[in-house]
Amino acid sequence: MKGRILVAYATRYGSTREIAEAIATTLRAAGLAVDCRDMREIRAIDDYRGFVLGAPFYFGRWPRTAHRFLNRFGPVLAHRDVAVFGTGQLDATRPPTPEVHAQMDSLGTHYDWLHPFATGVFGGSYNPQRLTGMYRVLLHLPGSPLRGQSAIDLRDWTEISAWACDIAAILKSHVAQPITPTVEPASSSRADAPLSIIREYVKDQQPAPEQRKDH
Repeated sequence: MKGRILVAYATRYGSTREIAEAIATTLRAAGLAVDCRDMREIRAIDDYRGFVLGAPFYFGRWPRTAHRFLNRFGPVLAHRDVAVFGTGQLDATRPPTPEVHAQMDSLGTHYDWLHPFATGVFGGSYNPQRLTGMYRVLLHLPGSPLRGQSAIDLRDWTEISAWACDIAAILKSHVAQPITPTVEPASSSRADAPLSIIREYVKDQQPAPEQRKDH
């Protein structure tokens, strides 16, 4: 599977999945071997050379599924080619706001090992009839941003395709390179002291074995 690309997404109602599938289709058309999968279904990623990760922003935050994915696979992703996209812009009167881009930038602050070679912010899709749980309750709360919001779809498929083409060109230029061995973070104690140092210290404190006496 080495050399394959993984498009991994988190989605609640299917909008981000459809964007991920469109990106995967474009990458395949460019000649790349691509898998497109829900982050919840992924158990291992070691054999993939490059990644496109996408998730929606709900009230300014990525969903837990996406954060769990990054937390779990960070040691591998830190040594791979990674592109990231976010969705959720639902204001048709203006382009993505600085706040939306700031949300993307905050991922790099939270995960200091994450250095995507490209990021994208796309319009989202919203249908109040598809909401469940807490989000359906918000439909009826005074002052809720969802109250009175009609169905809308701001996904610009031309923009998404163009972004995916750029991603494909970059990944194709890198895909022939050997995979960099994953370097696991150094083991540390709760006091942030490397365990190797602690082990050496403990070893030094052990009494020297009594020398054998000749009889």
